[in-house]
Amino acid sequence: MYTFWRRVRSNWRRVDTWVFGGNTAALLLFAGNCYWHSVTATYLACLLPLTLQAWASRNDATLRYAFWFGAIIGWSWPIGEGTVVRLVGWWGQYEAPGLRVWDTPLYCILIGWLAGAYCLYVGRRVVELGYGRRGWALASGSSALFIGTLGENLFVWSGMWEYYASPLHVGAVPVFLPLAYGLGYAALPLLAELPLVAMALVFNVLMIVPTVGLGLLFGFFPRGGWFG
Repeated sequence: MYTFWRRVRSNWRRVDTWVFGGNTAALLLFAGNCYWHSVTATYLACLLPLTLQAWASRNDATLRYAFWFGAIIGWSWPIGEGTVVRLVGWWGQYEAPGLRVWDTPLYCILIGWLAGAYCLYVGRRVVELGYGRRGWALASGSSALFIGTLGENLFVWSGMWEYYASPLHVGAVPVFLPLAYGLGYAALPLLAELPLVAMALVFNVLMIVPTVGLGLLFGFFPRGGWFG
């Protein structure tokens, strides 16, 4: 562990500061929004780090790759969500107002963009530190598990959405969901040889497998839909 942190310190770049600083600021805003319950604060918490990443990615190929990967993940999310809820039923309901793409609010798309970019960036930076694809899988998977656990709870507590009851929750979130995120992002290295757009689209399709599979296994689905 000491060797790892020493390698991180010796290879730390200004771009890393922008990414981690922006995401930390977003996390603090999301936490504060548990008190404010503001859609505006949610948008600000998403757009601030995304704007910083857009600016910092101009001269950094790793961040640029992750940024556009996250964009594809976020903006294609309504297709995946709309498909899943029609297959096995709704997971809960959105509480906050705002523009929607199909069934998905715009702020949810931006959150998916931010989370996807961050998880991929962390994984690829770990590869650049010399830890290979296993390190990538561990870094991206654990980041997604953390975001899926803490982040989802913060959004519930801030009044953005709520989940229906399930046999097993972590806080206010069904436990299968952060597990599905972690498994999905841990599999990213398997898609490393694909072009960016293909990688993101295949990843979106593959994410349906652990999400629906674990949801069925944990007794959360079905809740209507074609198979309900």
